Amino acid sequence: MAFSDKILFISLYEPNKYGGRVGGTVILINDILSAVDSNYDVDLIVYKKDDIESDLPQNVKFRPWSSIARKDAKWSLKSKLPKGLYKDYSSYFIDAEGYSKIVFYPYFCSLFNLENAKGTIYTIGMDSGPMLYLRGYLNHKNVKNKLFCLYEYFQALSIDKKAASVSQKVFCVGETDAAYYRCAYSSDARFVHHPVTSLIDSYTPIKWEYNQKLKLCFPGGMTEFYTKGLAEKIIDLIGNESNYFKDKIEISFLGQVKYSALKNSLAKVTRLGISVNYTEFAKNFEEYLSNQHLILLPLVVGVGTKNKTLSSLGMGLDMIGTPIAMENVYGVRDIHVAKDAFEFLWKIKKRIEQRKLFGLSSDEIDEFKKYHSVSNWRTSFWGELN
Repeated sequence: MAFSDKILFISLYEPNKYGGRVGGTVILINDILSAVDSNYDVDLIVYKKDDIESDLPQNVKFRPWSSIARKDAKWSLKSKLPKGLYKDYSSYFIDAEGYSKIVFYPYFCSLFNLENAKGTIYTIGMDSGPMLYLRGYLNHKNVKNKLFCLYEYFQALSIDKKAASVSQKVFCVGETDAAYYRCAYSSDARFVHHPVTSLIDSYTPIKWEYNQKLKLCFPGGMTEFYTKGLAEKIIDLIGNESNYFKDKIEISFLGQVKYSALKNSLAKVTRLGISVNYTEFAKNFEEYLSNQHLILLPLVVGVGTKNKTLSSLGMGLDMIGTPIAMENVYGVRDIHVAKDAFEFLWKIKKRIEQRKLFGLSSDEIDEFKKYHSVSNWRTSFWGELN
């Protein structure tokens, strides 16, 4: 293939030897690069990385950041904007000469300045940042939270808009996220199924034995912003019926308890005789999940496809989540979805009274893994770079 046909893949994240998981977060670049067609010739650069430890596909070559990127030392207004979103991305210039196609992953990379760029640009946007904060603004009633969402919305909007304006196509792992790009920016935005991590293949969920309590699991991410109080409402309802539940369930809570209302609710059910087991950080998230019976994901705010949902259902675990928690995921049935705390409670009770879990069957898991297979990216992403 001629040099002029090369692809430059610009990423904020490096592929890693842990199969895509870093600090509890799944990084999709491993999957995306593993699906590269053998006919493509790809150069990968990673923000501020001059060396990486991972093995790359044969036709993907790593280029040190400093070999192609330089930093402009001049003062600029953009470089002084909030570091949580902008950091110093906009102060870097990347020499893209000789590349016919340029891929940004994720959309923050659009803040880099390209020099000598004549290639077509594509953005893997993943989730829509503005849509996340718009959903937050619409769901939160507290004035402080609304102002936070409004501020973050306009910050994210400026980045999203930049990515959409320079890209021939934008790729998202949420149907609504892609629709947002099309409506807000008239972008050619495509929905690509989020791949489920292969890390789940090493684990089988424990059985719910006859004499065993049902293990309810809140699998992390239970912040006030994302749950809007729904987690503690569920726990409070359980506490209100503690005489019914205390001999039938135990609660597993992953992550730090970051706000007082949730902390108080957990402390209350503990005093009422319901066992609560805390794990601040699970080094092996998939192994942690496999030791639970029923995953609860009470998200009120969110976008895209949730990795916790993919890993749980793909492993064969039973799960109850909000429509936000379960969006874009194959095989979800009504028994897996709850719109409010009362519906969560009712569906937990249904499992207890029927002594039955509702995880996907082996045939359903096979179909689930096909739908969420990384091989979809070979055609739905790499095949669309034309």
